[in-house]
Amino acid sequence: MTSNNEECKYDEKFLKSHKTVKHIINGFTHLFILWIIKKRGPIHGYGIMKELDVFLESLINKGAIKKSSSSKIYPLLKKMEEDELITGVWETQNNKKVKFYKITEKGENKLKQIKKAWLMCKKNPNWIEFINDMLKEDE
Repeated sequence: MTSNNEECKYDEKFLKSHKTVKHIINGFTHLFILWIIKKRGPIHGYGIMKELDVFLESLINKGAIKKSSSSKIYPLLKKMEEDELITGVWETQNNKKVKFYKITEKGENKLKQIKKAWLMCKKNPNWIEFINDMLKEDE
């Protein structure tokens, strides 16, 4: 039988080496950013990075993913602006130009469509079983 300490080491090793967790997080990053801007906006890029890091803190602490970086977040924000999901406005804050982001109507609609899709999945008993199994703590 393994001790909790050994299990924890296994989990950390698995999380650091396994790409599935990284792929899941990367897939959700756009959605996380859009949701953060909706809930906290107008918000600047650094604020978005901090919110993401708080949201994903346990995975960052385990070494499964890295903290947010400007080299990853700002290109995503630019793409989301080009897709008209968000809009950015430059303002001066503490004698520095800072861009604050807000969600657009198109961005709001995208979030609503994603929510509808998730609610449809929620009606499928197999989906419910899968989610319950994934969220259940092992005994």
